[in-house]
Amino acid sequence: MGCGSSNATSTTEPNNNITEFAVYAGQVKQTWPDIKNIDKLGAKTFAYLLHKYPEFKTFYHIPEAYKTEADLLNADEVKEPGERFIAWYSDIIENSDTKFDEKLREHAIQLNNQGVRATQVKNYGDSLIHVISYELKNGLTVEEKRAWQLFCTQVSSSLAMELAKFPRKSIV
Repeated sequence: MGCGSSNATSTTEPNNNITEFAVYAGQVKQTWPDIKNIDKLGAKTFAYLLHKYPEFKTFYHIPEAYKTEADLLNADEVKEPGERFIAWYSDIIENSDTKFDEKLREHAIQLNNQGVRATQVKNYGDSLIHVISYELKNGLTVEEKRAWQLFCTQVSSSLAMELAKFPRKSIV
């Protein structure tokens, strides 16, 4: 399975990027049913995110008392934002071939309203990739793992660009 192969004699870089995105987005969409069945996927992703980046706890009103990843995983306060994260990531994946930009804008608005900055969105995708890699270990091919990495990077980059369009919120 080749990436970006084309019958056209002349291709521009944006068309190659669109074709490449379509290929790895398709692979992500194909593996998504298995991945979203990982037990407590949202809670595990958020527990990892909040443990590795404790500054995110304030966005989700998570008490500082939860210090370890295990504490966070079992916290009721992590369940709802974790499920919401998986729901909106699922929305982006399911619409990656038709409404990708529209869905990213919608989710950028939500993140902006929570106070998440453009520089922080990469951590969400990285946390999801970490959990997928840990939980599935050998369940994905090298090509599928690469597709997930590229897809999450594209989502993070696109969300960061959308978030950068919003005026910075005052801390007052």
